[in-house]
Amino acid sequence: MGRDVKFSQDELKVKEMMPQMFGPPVEVFTTPITPRENTLLLYQGKTPMWAPFAFGEHTMIMVDCDPENQARSSKEGGIDGYGVEWVFVEVVGGAIVKPGNPKVKDINEWEKYVTIPDPDTWDWEGCYERNKDKLSPERATYIAVPGCLFERLIAVMDFDKAAMALIDEDQKESVHRFFRAVTDVHKKFYTNVKKWFNPDIVNFNDDWGSQRSEFFKVETVREMLLPYVKEIVDHVHSLGMYMDLHCCGFVERFVPLFIEAGFDSWGGQPINDKYALKQKYGDQMIFTDGPVCPEDATEEEMDAAVADFMAKSGSDNRVLVDLSRAPKLRAKMYEATRRNYDRLVAEGKAIL
Repeated sequence: MGRDVKFSQDELKVKEMMPQMFGPPVEVFTTPITPRENTLLLYQGKTPMWAPFAFGEHTMIMVDCDPENQARSSKEGGIDGYGVEWVFVEVVGGAIVKPGNPKVKDINEWEKYVTIPDPDTWDWEGCYERNKDKLSPERATYIAVPGCLFERLIAVMDFDKAAMALIDEDQKESVHRFFRAVTDVHKKFYTNVKKWFNPDIVNFNDDWGSQRSEFFKVETVREMLLPYVKEIVDHVHSLGMYMDLHCCGFVERFVPLFIEAGFDSWGGQPINDKYALKQKYGDQMIFTDGPVCPEDATEEEMDAAVADFMAKSGSDNRVLVDLSRAPKLRAKMYEATRRNYDRLVAEGKAIL
């Protein structure tokens, strides 16, 4: 089988159930090419045979030799590589920095309080051995990384002080020194990730907005964050990996900066108008988007949700499909985007 195979109902046969890091296992269909090959077509700027699913078609790994992942994944909490203590919060099922005593009281003296981790010293061989059985040549390998620049500043200072430090002329120089150190750590991290796991995609994790607006001005991002972000993305690309951005919040105004930084894809939240953004920037970045359909929807309502999505963000198959708001539509979305690929090829509109 290959890219010239037209859709067949036999493809909807479930080959296996794929475990996810978040949520229940999902169906893996009998596809004409592997999910990895299909995902890479999207990242290579081509037309995938079906719109890849954002979850369930790649192997996501959190590097367990990273002291922060150890501290944040344990219900006992722990100390990360920067010396920050994390505590597990049962009600939310995750970890936060231990409240009430920020590591850094004055960013101008952060070197007195913060340790800088060295990823070159971590147990990468052991990490690979513990995770190698999860890897599959049929699925893209995706390595996730915990908080990067602004989130790292928040972790050592608390949110309000970190936000102030980005715009206070008396603190900016020290923030730059801190971001310089964090950037060097991340470059070492990605270099080791490449050596040991050779992933297709890695991510950059930094939330820059709330549900209502961005945390800071575009000018602040350009001055204080963008140079380091771009350096990290360029480094990842030089290693032969794609870079996915995890940036939560209503951050539409930052999309041109995401593109300028060089990110290949962005899995932003639905509060952002993904269809409008894709219309404007879809030739420069891959967006995650998905249909909306209630759990108790009728067959007709499910078909209508798929048709509406296909008429918008799904029209060219060049989208990562997020089914978090329509989990029952996996088979229908697969069939719709497979048939759409056949149409695009027949009309000479597919990028092959």
